[in-house]
Amino acid sequence: MLHAKTRWHKAEIDETLAARLAADCEVDPLIARMLVRRGIADSEAAKRFLKPKLEDLHDPFLLDGMAEAVARIRQALTNKEKILIYGDYDADGVSSTSLLLFVMKTLQAEVDYYIPNRFREGYGINKEALVLAKERGFGLVVSVDTGISAVAEAEAAKELGLDLIITDHHEPPEQLPDAYAVINPKKPGCPYPFKMLAGVGVAFKLATALLGRIPEEWLELVALGTIADLVPLTDENRILAAFGLKRMEQRKLIGLRALLEVAGIEREVTAGHVGFAIGPRINASGRLGSADAAVRLLTTENEEEARRLAEELDEMNRERQELVEEMTQEAIAEVERDKDQHQHVIVIAKKGWNVGVVGIVASRLVEKYYRPVIVLSIDEEKGMAKGSARSIAAFHLYQALAECREWLPHFGGHAMAAGMTLPLENIPALHQKLSQLAQQWLTEEDYVPQTVLEDELSLGQIQLPLIDQIEALAPYGMGNPTPLFALNNLKLSRLQLMGRSNEHVKMIVQDEAHLLEAVAFRAGGMEREIAPYARLHVLGELQVNEWNGKRSPQLIVRDVAIPHLQIFDWRSNRKQLDRFSEMDTDQCLFVCSAGTEDETLLRQSKYKVASWEELERDQWDEAEIKQAKHVVWVQAPPTMSLCKKGLPFFADAERFYLLFGDKEFDDMLVKTPTREEFKKLYRVLAGKEKLSLSKHFSSLARVTGLQKRALSFMIQVFAECGFISIDQDEIKIHRNPNKKPLTESAHYQKQMEREEVFRTLVYSTYLELCQFLVSTIAFTHIGGLANELQRENSSDSRLSATGDPF
Repeated sequence: MLHAKTRWHKAEIDETLAARLAADCEVDPLIARMLVRRGIADSEAAKRFLKPKLEDLHDPFLLDGMAEAVARIRQALTNKEKILIYGDYDADGVSSTSLLLFVMKTLQAEVDYYIPNRFREGYGINKEALVLAKERGFGLVVSVDTGISAVAEAEAAKELGLDLIITDHHEPPEQLPDAYAVINPKKPGCPYPFKMLAGVGVAFKLATALLGRIPEEWLELVALGTIADLVPLTDENRILAAFGLKRMEQRKLIGLRALLEVAGIEREVTAGHVGFAIGPRINASGRLGSADAAVRLLTTENEEEARRLAEELDEMNRERQELVEEMTQEAIAEVERDKDQHQHVIVIAKKGWNVGVVGIVASRLVEKYYRPVIVLSIDEEKGMAKGSARSIAAFHLYQALAECREWLPHFGGHAMAAGMTLPLENIPALHQKLSQLAQQWLTEEDYVPQTVLEDELSLGQIQLPLIDQIEALAPYGMGNPTPLFALNNLKLSRLQLMGRSNEHVKMIVQDEAHLLEAVAFRAGGMEREIAPYARLHVLGELQVNEWNGKRSPQLIVRDVAIPHLQIFDWRSNRKQLDRFSEMDTDQCLFVCSAGTEDETLLRQSKYKVASWEELERDQWDEAEIKQAKHVVWVQAPPTMSLCKKGLPFFADAERFYLLFGDKEFDDMLVKTPTREEFKKLYRVLAGKEKLSLSKHFSSLARVTGLQKRALSFMIQVFAECGFISIDQDEIKIHRNPNKKPLTESAHYQKQMEREEVFRTLVYSTYLELCQFLVSTIAFTHIGGLANELQRENSSDSRLSATGDPF
């Protein structure tokens, strides 16, 4: 077997509704089912989704507080007041800040911006910055992507004589700031029909209201912040992302053009490019220092400066990657030191960790352990810890943190991510409470990641026109995930490694009539987990591969499962036990001969080991051996009777590995001499009374045509049967001995037993070996292997004599 990394789940849908959508919208039924899974219930909504239009954007004045905010900004424009844009240091905040800078300059405002330093000031609006704004002569402060929790700061602004307009999209607290205007679609009582705008989306609505038109010229900034902030790409966000990506491809903003070039994005720009290449480079500025460089890059009109700043952000991103890798390894070590403590929720803290990347480290830990994670950086001088949290699907992080308010003076976020600051002494209590909540809210199954698949397809369905229709659902992101499809019961036709370090795998999979190319990136090593005749279940993303002007379907593999027993033929005289070093040793059982070097090495390495000699003495621990999912035969059993005695212990095994070779049988004949060869030798001996072994052995071999090893064996058999006697170097032939079958000789019996092992287990073909094991054991996980062996057996006349084991 090969277990999938995640639980594959296909949500049930209303098939009648899907059929109606398919007919009304003239799309493939598969596309209609995908739309229904995305919550699209009528043909008009489906058409808007498949063909997004800017005209479908909602009226910005539906946002509560928008009218007041626009009136106050226009008053500031009229009175030539200085306006300060107060932003945040992530990609969403930087995009929002840059967007409003462009808008305000277009309106000829006297404008500047302020983004707090993550390390000195932390997240959100702070009083010191407001004091500084007042001293610099600003009368109006407009926040973007921050401020919804700034209750005390709003009071401070009032006391300073500053008007504060807050635009934000984060979850509102119970008490809202008493600002001049608060714009947030999630604000209680706000009638705005779409609640999931990013911070830049809210800033965009303010820009639209101020300008009295849709500012298409800056849509790439809106797409950047929207995609990078991982808000659902549905409704308005889908429109903004789709049109923004098209604008990004035109490369009209000098700064973004330079960043695309540095990132190596040459043609089409996708949501994936933004999420994994552009967004991280923008974020790197605020994570390692000040976000000022990112804002200057996005707003510059100087190509030379743009190139310099883009390269600066690229270098920062490399530094960030190295820092994340170092901190991740330290964090893993912290978890592994006390795994029981982190069984339900991981909360780790350390002095000196960079607060700018703790969120990324938390995400890495979620990927590795799949449980809610909080990573904190300790400031011993202040006695405080600051950090980020990431969650799993079934654990609503913001609600959980809200249950821990008594230990969290400052926190914010949403279901899947959050940030926080708390006193050091509160960390244990916070950890304990979150662990209690996880035990109450989560089941054992919730700790296994789930992958939602769109549908199960046959290879015959995968054609270019269908893939082109699927692409109409892009751009993909939160709320509109990249469509993944399951292809089941496929045969592996070919597998090859690709990449400089063989880190990628390319496969050709097939059914009875079709072939498909499948590529698994960063999956090097998978080839060692797929045995011949395996039937693969594959989960992946459909794409069009364009090469030399030809277009063909291709599957980008995300997960692979093999639901049946696998038999790995690694028979060799060179034992490669190191191949098992990366496997889960709790699942492996090594079976070997007692007293061998292999047994000593394995037991010293604390692997689970059973010897054939222990089986012969009925000393195998049946319960322990049956727990083994991966069974490794390091040495072959000495006899087939012992082999058949041991095989039922492995009925629940998922994998069999066979490592032995013919070198183990150096002490035996490859083939037992025939009865005629025994007769021939006896006739030669019967004509003599005595023979000297040292003098006559070579001549005996020459006369009989027997190899010396066979001749020596036959002489020992004759002696054990009483046909001859051997006294030191002399052979004496017995006249008229009693008739005895050769099988009464212990040497003959051992030879026959070893020859059967040799023939069945050592020199058999892989297919013959598989058929023997499958026909001997009632394996629990046989599944598709039995069908494949039956098919191979019926198509190969050479194997007809073995019969049909099924």
